[in-house]
Amino acid sequence: MVALQSRAPSVRGESQIAKLRNVDWSLISFVLALVPIGIIAIYSATRSGAGIDFVWRQGMFFVIGLGLMALVSSVDYRAFRDFLGVVYILTGLALVLVLIIGAERGGTKGWFVVFGFSIQPAEFAKLSLVVVLAAIFTGRSGSVDANRIVGALGAVGAVSFLVLLENETGSILVYGFILLGILLVAGVPARVLLLMIATGAVMVSVLLSSDTLADYQRARLTSFIDADANVQESYNQRQSETAVGSGGLTGHGLFEGPQTQLGFVPEQRTDFIFTVIAEELGFIGGAIVLGLQAFILLRIFRVAQLARDSFGALICIGVFSMFLIQVWQNVGMTMRLMPITGIPLPFVSYGGSSLITSLIGIGLVQSVSIHRHRGTPVE
Repeated sequence: MVALQSRAPSVRGESQIAKLRNVDWSLISFVLALVPIGIIAIYSATRSGAGIDFVWRQGMFFVIGLGLMALVSSVDYRAFRDFLGVVYILTGLALVLVLIIGAERGGTKGWFVVFGFSIQPAEFAKLSLVVVLAAIFTGRSGSVDANRIVGALGAVGAVSFLVLLENETGSILVYGFILLGILLVAGVPARVLLLMIATGAVMVSVLLSSDTLADYQRARLTSFIDADANVQESYNQRQSETAVGSGGLTGHGLFEGPQTQLGFVPEQRTDFIFTVIAEELGFIGGAIVLGLQAFILLRIFRVAQLARDSFGALICIGVFSMFLIQVWQNVGMTMRLMPITGIPLPFVSYGGSSLITSLIGIGLVQSVSIHRHRGTPVE
């Protein structure tokens, strides 16, 4: 009996060490390198006004996000399947409630304001859908049948409809890309994927030609095709292009970008944060930021490959898809390659909901990494 008691702490200690060895420290280091760059860029974009206040707030969001990331990482990701219904219902209730009592900004009614801080349910809905969709395509049979596909479309469609009522189109694009990524990896036949993509394209065309969207929303989504379609949106993208293009190889220098310091670029601390980096730090600075984003994506994909089951792998693919479309869309719209949708640049753009959501997403990936086969560290 004494011998057994003396060995118990050692076993627990070995278990904790095994978990620490399975933490993807490279992934964490890339995130920790990217967030400070974003905070500096936020300060540069706002230093003529309340720059310190924005920096303080973003720093506070970062600390909260790190705590939630650690908490989620410590929980075995398989336990989240037991609370899927509750999570999805709470997500839906939050999206409904924000339509009733939420604050409106820029024509979008999508924020709760609590003690001066804004909370955007549409951001957290991304993670809810990641886990729900991963669970839908993880079953005992392992086959991808019509019922699962319809269930996934229904889950995404219901959330997207509520977000569309908020006049928020950017998040819907992210939801769709998360679904596409999970469908692709889950093994949905190519002909079904092509049919769904074609149907989605037709629905977007119908939406753009209908009265469902406000004029300013339609202008945002089409201004990258026709720069003269709307004066305001054309101005926004031209100022963004000018800022990015003027940076050259090394940029004008930190806090020295003329477009940034004179406030010509709209929503620069949030939607157009990449213009600060490109203008003041040039191609080199932009390449570093995009390189860090690419390394984060590669590590997430690697954890998906090493996952112990399909549920963990699909969670990672969902998070991977969420980050990939946001980076592609955000950077693309600053150079008029993509429409203006208000999608933030992960870990860089100002915003508590976005930053915390991104860090929780990393926590989900770390949970998959930590709780996979015991004793084998991430490669």
